Amino acid sequence: KALEAKGRREQREREEAAAAREREQAARRREAERAADEARRAADAAALEEQRRAIAAEAEAKLAAERAAAEETLRAREAERRAAEEAQREEQRAAAAARKAAQAEAARREKEAADRRAEEEKAKRLAKAAETKAIRKEGKAKNKEAK
Repeated sequence: KALEAKGRREQREREEAAAAREREQAARRREAERAADEARRAADAAALEEQRRAIAAEAEAKLAAERAAAEETLRAREAERRAAEEAQREEQRAAAAARKAAQAEAARREKEAADRRAEEEKAKRLAKAAETKAIRKEGKAKNKEAK
């Protein structure tokens, strides 16, 4: 009987040892699975962070390109405005030159007309003086004849 009890005890001890080994292995498996899960989560988080950074960089690049395009548009509009202002100033200068030329032409014509009138007046005065002189001469001649 003692031998039987000893055999049963040894059997129980072996079963307990086997169960303990099994629990230990299961715990190690669970720990390995937990570590693998954690590593997967960390890798997923890193991939998400990398994706977020890539999206942010892409958005930043897009913004920079839009900003550059807007600045270029602004520069083009400014250059256009300056060119239009310069063209307007050039037009004004040309119009002023045309007005000045027209004024000079009008002044020249006015002077010519005044000179012509002065010449005509002079010719009239000379003609009148000659007429008066002729009348006097004629009068003197008549007076001489009458004497």
